[in-house]
Amino acid sequence: MKVHLIGIGGVSMSPLALVLRTYGHSVTGSDRDDSAVVRNLRAKGIPVTIGHFPENVHGAERVIRTAAAHDDNPEVAEARRLGIPIAERAEAWGEIMREYPNTICVAGTHGKTTTTGMLAAIFTAAGRDPTVMIGGSLPIFNGENYRLGKGGDFILEADEYSNSFRFFKPSIAVILNVEYDHPDFFPDFESYQKAFADFAAQSGTVFSNVELGTSAKPIERLSFELALPGEYNQANANAAYAVARYCGIDDAVIREALRTFTGAKRRFEHKGWLNGARIVEDYAHHPGELSAVLKAARELAPKRLIIAFQPHTYSRTAALLGDFAEALSAADSALLVEIYAARESNTFNVSANDIAKLIPGAEFYADLPETAERLRTIAREGDLILIAGAGNITDLCGLLCE
Repeated sequence: MKVHLIGIGGVSMSPLALVLRTYGHSVTGSDRDDSAVVRNLRAKGIPVTIGHFPENVHGAERVIRTAAAHDDNPEVAEARRLGIPIAERAEAWGEIMREYPNTICVAGTHGKTTTTGMLAAIFTAAGRDPTVMIGGSLPIFNGENYRLGKGGDFILEADEYSNSFRFFKPSIAVILNVEYDHPDFFPDFESYQKAFADFAAQSGTVFSNVELGTSAKPIERLSFELALPGEYNQANANAAYAVARYCGIDDAVIREALRTFTGAKRRFEHKGWLNGARIVEDYAHHPGELSAVLKAARELAPKRLIIAFQPHTYSRTAALLGDFAEALSAADSALLVEIYAARESNTFNVSANDIAKLIPGAEFYADLPETAERLRTIAREGDLILIAGAGNITDLCGLLCE
């Protein structure tokens, strides 16, 4: 089948493209911007157009769109006009999942990628040859964010944005935590919480740290030797352990896989040094995640803990403004970089400077070069500089690291 993917450069769209191609489909795609992911897809033989144009879907027998591609997208509108079947990204993954006897979905506001990665490491070490889709690159997969195995296990990171996981009916579901997020889709915490409850209700066995009104197996607290710092990673390890033991994997295999697991890209990832200061990058983009990662950074006992943070989306920044300020106040010094718009326009009239104004001594910078110059000025030996956010702030590491 000829399949066209709208938003093919997305974190779960790009592996979907490669999996579909592996299954024998002819795959094309489009994306708003050029990126390393897009270039990688092209290098692997998948044509990608930059920009969304009606003609991109001509000849396609099926169209799959990212959650950020709405009905007013030119390609979506053209596919509808031509009568080409359209599926959401998660719907396509849901169809693939049905081919596997044992499907494991990891959900939650925080920790999905790391826990999915831990499970991938455990099941691979146990010789189960799993298929995996994860929201971040894994060193154990040579930097890829997917793995196509020949075993009967499919381990998938289940994203709640736009209620995408409504398409998943896994054998085993993990719900790590539920903190209000994605205010651009969920109008309030009750609707957000209900989405998780509905997901749990349509799953088989559920392991959960939260009460959602459905029967779930509690995740017991154990202590593990980990390469990753932070209480939150111990919690992630507990969830992975519970699922792996339920699936019959030996205790010793699990513990060794967890001990050697070094994490996913942009999850407390050591990037380099600046004037003797250690630079660590993390994907944290929610107040709860920032609090957890700053606490983990404190465990390393730096002389000063400096954070450069770029908020992700205007709606999240506006809805959680005070929570962001409270979380970032745990650092010795906070540098705020202007908001990464992602899929939104600034109808909220909000700026990262609004957060900075709530934090004594915090500084605001309009772009990454200005932020990099300031960090070069203040960094000194013994500091830990945390680069945090889900947007293009990752490029700051390249500007700084020695």
